[in-house]
Amino acid sequence: MVLGIGGFSGGKAGGPVYEIEVNEGSVNMHHFAKIANKRDANGYRMAHVYSQDRNTIVVWERIRA
Repeated sequence: MVLGIGGFSGGKAGGPVYEIEVNEGSVNMHHFAKIANKRDANGYRMAHVYSQDRNTIVVWERIRA
């Protein structure tokens, strides 16, 4: 279950843009691979993955428009 998706930028024109996705519990790897491929096609890369209190937090960075 995805708890939320949010985004932010570095505040500068042309600066980095990030989106954060928080998943409750374990991640379904089939679904995760599908989302990762879709994000790559939309110009994002997985920048960081964190785990906290049984939640998975994925940070996506926009690398191309």
